[in-house]
Amino acid sequence: MALIVSIAVFILLSAGSIWTTYSNYSTQKQHLIHYASQQEINSFKSSQKALRINADVIFTSAINQDDILSLMAKAYHGDAAVRNEMRETLYNRLEPLYRLLKSEYIRQLHFHLPDSSSFLRFHRPAKFGDDLSDVRYSIEQVHKTQKPVFGFEEGRIFNGFRHVYPLHYQGELVGSVEISFSIDAIYHLITHDHNEAHDLLLKKDLIKHKVFENEQGNYAPSEISANYVVDKSVQYHEKRPNSISRKRIHAINEKLHDDFQSVLGQCNVCHLVTNINQTYYLVTFFPLKNTEGQAVGYIVNYINEPGLRIVTENFMKINVVNESLLFIISLLTFFYLRNQIRQKRLLHKMARTDSLTSLPNRNVFKRALNEQMKLSKSKQLPLSLVFFDIDHFKKINDTHGHLMGDKVLKTVARAVEDGLTNKDVFARWGGEEFVILLPETYLEDAEKVAERLRKKLETLDAHDLHITSSFGVTELKHKDTAESLMHRGDSLLYRSKEDGRNRVTVG
Repeated sequence: MALIVSIAVFILLSAGSIWTTYSNYSTQKQHLIHYASQQEINSFKSSQKALRINADVIFTSAINQDDILSLMAKAYHGDAAVRNEMRETLYNRLEPLYRLLKSEYIRQLHFHLPDSSSFLRFHRPAKFGDDLSDVRYSIEQVHKTQKPVFGFEEGRIFNGFRHVYPLHYQGELVGSVEISFSIDAIYHLITHDHNEAHDLLLKKDLIKHKVFENEQGNYAPSEISANYVVDKSVQYHEKRPNSISRKRIHAINEKLHDDFQSVLGQCNVCHLVTNINQTYYLVTFFPLKNTEGQAVGYIVNYINEPGLRIVTENFMKINVVNESLLFIISLLTFFYLRNQIRQKRLLHKMARTDSLTSLPNRNVFKRALNEQMKLSKSKQLPLSLVFFDIDHFKKINDTHGHLMGDKVLKTVARAVEDGLTNKDVFARWGGEEFVILLPETYLEDAEKVAERLRKKLETLDAHDLHITSSFGVTELKHKDTAESLMHRGDSLLYRSKEDGRNRVTVG
């Protein structure tokens, strides 16, 4: 019982401790994730503002100039030959600038005519004249509103953070220009240390619809989801020393593959945590929306977050300490309860048994007698009673001492107990006197039992002492009470003593 209670206490305390510790751990973990992701979100927003400022400076200082605008006006109003000439002139004029801008992560410098056709792609100068109205919402909007449009957008060849400006010459819209930053520009601005890496995840259907067929090789299937592709040219994480390797990113993606499916398209900014070889990684998905406000993909940010390892290790250490303390408490509880139960059992036993012989005491015997008398009378079964004591026991005490007397009493008790059946009730009545209750036993059989016990005691080696015993045997009669039956048995015992001891008297 003590063990069961101790185990229950341990389980309850452990459950409470684990729940409390885990709640604290979860709170700390969420705070850490929130802080890290909020830092990334703020960096992402700040980087977009920085790119816009850069684009504004480039547009104002290098493009929104009369010589550039006049070339676009001539191209707009000229025929094919004029446009070819203006295209070549414009390319030669700005190509040195474009080469310089490419080193600053500017991916595209792209001029368009007012009908949304491509006029000059500095990244693909041989590709021009194609209609962009069905794939480039930003260009259409600029030509309609004659106001700049900023945002992420997929194009015929490249994706990027577009900054599209209207071009006016002498009050007339003569086209537009796009200054597009690659995703690497964002990575360059938001990466805080070397323990980060990024990927650009775009919807596969979007790429299939918008990108030139011969340019779709710029994209590869995503490890994260079959519905997305990754931009193969985005390899910023491999450009910095000590950054997270592609091999490790592959391992992270493989481990979190099923979790990715549950978050993609289901949340705004999503976070997943995993650990590989005791290194903890926080994977954050920043949703990307295009200039039309449509969700087109995610920027996936991988961070080696040592804080998560520290929080987790602290959680494990606290758990070990708590469980150890709880185990000790449960162990102490077990020993305490076991001691209490033992004491209770001892007290219970002391209340029921004779302390010297460990036989049932007088009170227990009386209860057993009353129960057996009721049973015998109701079922008309025989019931016999035997009283006996040790002859000249006082002489043993006086001659050999009370310790020897106690030994003799215990020896007699064991000898008689061994000669009875399990259903018989054997008790110490007091002093050297004992009583035996024999259920379902007639008087003549009870006499035989008493005689057998008398002979056994007469030949018993009682610590080198020769002892004898006197017995009184009686049977329950119809009008008997417990008192009358006991009185008769006791009287028969004393008659045996009067008749010379070491005998059985029946009545």
